[in-house]
Parts: sequence; C-alpha cells; structure tokens
Amino acid sequence: MTSTTAQSVAILGGGPAGLTTAYQLTRHGYRVTIIDRHPIPGGALTGDHPHDGPEPFTVLGCHHATQALLRSLHGDPEQLELIDIPLEFRLHDSSLIRYPRAWFPAPLHTWVNLLRFAGLPWNERWRLASWLERLWEGDEGLPADLEQRTADEWLTSIGQGAKTRQMVWNPLARWLTGNDLSTMSADAFVTSMRPSFLSARLDSRISVSQGSLQTCLVQPIAETLTEVGATIIGNTEAAQLRYERDHISGVLLRDGSLLQADWYIAALPPQQLTPLLPERWLTRYAYFQQLAELRSVDSTILHVQAEQPCATPRLVLLGGTAFHSVLATAATPDRTGFSLITTDSQFVQARPDSNLETLIPDLLRSMGLLRLGSAIASSHRRTIPNAILSLSPGTKLHRPIQRSPIANLLVAGAWTDTGWPPNLESAIVSGNRCADALALR
Repeated sequence: MTSTTAQSVAILGGGPAGLTTAYQLTRHGYRVTIIDRHPIPGGALTGDHPHDGPEPFTVLGCHHATQALLRSLHGDPEQLELIDIPLEFRLHDSSLIRYPRAWFPAPLHTWVNLLRFAGLPWNERWRLASWLERLWEGDEGLPADLEQRTADEWLTSIGQGAKTRQMVWNPLARWLTGNDLSTMSADAFVTSMRPSFLSARLDSRISVSQGSLQTCLVQPIAETLTEVGATIIGNTEAAQLRYERDHISGVLLRDGSLLQADWYIAALPPQQLTPLLPERWLTRYAYFQQLAELRSVDSTILHVQAEQPCATPRLVLLGGTAFHSVLATAATPDRTGFSLITTDSQFVQARPDSNLETLIPDLLRSMGLLRLGSAIASSHRRTIPNAILSLSPGTKLHRPIQRSPIANLLVAGAWTDTGWPPNLESAIVSGNRCADALALR
C-alpha cells in the first residue's frame, strides 16, 4: 500500500491487539514503535514450552478478522495447516456426544443440528427449537433485561434443566468466554453463542492449527514489522502518560526516558492501563472511570504429552470438572498432546492438593482419549495473568470503545467493546478498528 503519512504511533503492549494495530498501520505508512514488558512480542498469551513444542490453537469459522489476518500473513491457507474438527461434549456417564453439523442453509441448519444433538434431553431440545422458531419468525423477542440477568437464570426460564446447564451450556460458555453461567450475564452468553451457532453454516466450523499462535501469528507480524522499519522494544514498561491539555505529550518509561509520538495506542489490560493515566483524567472522564469496574481472572493451561499417536485432533468440552475443555492434537508422530484449560481459581478450588500425575490420566482415560498402558511423557502448567474478563451483569456498559476522550489516544484489547467475547478475535478486531480510526480520519 502506498504510504499516506509520516506520522508516528507509539503502541503500548505487544500482544495480539498491539501487533495487529502495528501491522495494519505500517501498511498505511505510519512509523510505529511498540514497547512491551516481555522480552519478545506476544506476551504471556503466546508462550510455547521449550520441551513440549508449540501450543496449538483453535480458530472458529465466525472469526473472520482472525482468518483474514492469517491469510494476509501466510498467503496460501494450506501453509497454516488448519484442520477441521468436531465439537464433542462429555456427559454425566463420561460418554462423548458430538455436536452434529447439518449441511442446510441458515437458519435451518441450526434448527436441525439442535434437534439431532443427543447431548440435550428430547423435551429440552424441542422446547429450545420451538423457542428459536418463534424468535426467527418474530413471534417472540429476546428479553430486554438480558444484561441484568445471569445466563443460568435465563436458561432455566426457557426450559433448560440443571444437568443440561451443567454438562452442556456451562462448559460451552466457559470455552467461549471463560465465564460460568452462574456469574456471566445472559446477554454475554447469547452474544458469544450467536456467531458460531446461530449464523451462517460455515461460521460453525472449528479448526485447529498444528502451529502455535506464536509461530502462526506473532512471529510473522514481528518479522514483517522489522522489515518495514518498525521498532519493537522488549523488556520495557511505561510508567506514566504525560499530557498537555487534552493531548498526550509523551510516555515516561521505567528507565526514565521519554517516548514521544503523534498518536498513542494503549494495547494493555485495564489493570495495567489505569495506573498510567493522570489523576485528572480518572476523575474527569467516565470513559476511564469505568475501566476500574472491569474484573479479570487468570487462565491456566495444563499441557500433557502421552506416548501414543494421534490420528485425528479432538476437542471435548467438560462439565463437572475444574477444566472446561481438552484439546488433543499430534505433538509428534508418536505422541499426543493434550491441552486442558481452566481458570486458575477454579482449578485451585476444585483440587487444592491434587496430584496431576494421577488426576489428568484418570480424566483422559475416562473419556477414552488416553489408552490404557499409554504413559505420560511430560506435563507442565502455564498461567496467563488476567486473561479472562469477567462478563458479570452490567460489565457490557464498562467495556470501552477504541476512541478515548483524549484526542491522540486510542485503546485496543480483547477486553474492549468489540461485540465479541474477550478472545483472540476481539483483540484483532480492536486492532483493526484502531488502525482504521487513524487511516480513515
């Protein structure tokens, strides 16, 4: 793309949101500098364990911004090694039920899939399908108070039983958002479900990459930025935003130096952003005051490798356990890698003194994912601080848009108001919006 400006942009944070913003801005000719507290771009979200190899990640068919960015970076989609996988649920008896995929036009495919899904009792399937039909035909609408009610309360009101909520809807909500039905708003639950299950047929696809987020997304962006002359400074933190009237005049770094630019993008979690803001802004602008109302929890990923081959990747959602999902992929031709995900607090509360060497193999064998006699070759646990934004009732009003009240400051991150749950797609959408806000002004 032809350069349209020589203006400079300082981006605070080198995670997916900050990197996406930088990548798009350099294509418009902006001079970009990224500073990040981690030694390499990507942050805690993208760490690969040196002994167990890359961590695979999933991409949903509805994640159009993520797919577009990956295609822009790699050109040929086959280079990404994306493999379509089904969605499975573990029920009370440890049996696995696959969510069906009917090849009908929307919205008929949703209705047919729901009626065929044996994970729900027949009477609950029929009640839900009938409710969806009335919704599509306009005979019934979504309640106006969904943001004030919990998802668990609302699902109960439309005829979904306790076992179904525990074994199907709760693990699905935790997989999509990291939040429990009992604590998240009904609006957040519906918003997270709609793109994958209530939209176009292809949007319901789930693909897993054999590479990691680091190798598929972060590293290619970093290499592209370096090639076009962008500056990436690691092991560096911002200490304070300096201002003159209602403009940022510079970023004071921890080493005492001052970074100055024409524009500033804060691609940081709210817990890291608010301490940088001048007290005057926190008291004057509701936009910044609301950031203090956002709450996040840590995410924990347990990686296990077993001495057995994996012919087909599997994704199983788990109810009744601390972990909400397990992803099985081929780590090597002779090894299967399992990634089990939860929030740190849920794992600690569920099994505070658990022996992972016994707990995890038993769980995997109960689902038939780990063969009898197969040995666990390695395991490690990784915690991502503040990875999951709480979507409790009322949170929707506190998620900020990209444009701040400060003329030359924009905000990016999965936690911002993008219309998505706080996931990778949300981070990339926020980065695109920041870049568009500058390029189209």
